Amino acid sequence: MGIDWAAFLVVALVAVVSACFVVAVYSVGLRFWSAADTRAGKFTVKDDGTIGPATAGFPNPQGATGAVRGLRALAITCFVVCGAVVLYGIYLIVPQFH
Repeated sequence: MGIDWAAFLVVALVAVVSACFVVAVYSVGLRFWSAADTRAGKFTVKDDGTIGPATAGFPNPQGATGAVRGLRALAITCFVVCGAVVLYGIYLIVPQFH
């Protein structure tokens, strides 16, 4: 009885790639959510690139609601994809689900 190193390598590689995928998609979702907040006028981007709370004089462009809804939909889609990947991983690990 020995260790199947090829199978071990495949499992380790899939675990690392899937973990990186979940982290990357979640961070993209957070970026979309933040962009929607900025577009909606909740935050302002200052001249030095930092983000602060919106001031009273912040211009809220007309018609920005469609862009905000689109960005929020993209963010929620990213979060749903992350949840689906995590649930699929749990499904693969727990033998009672098969």
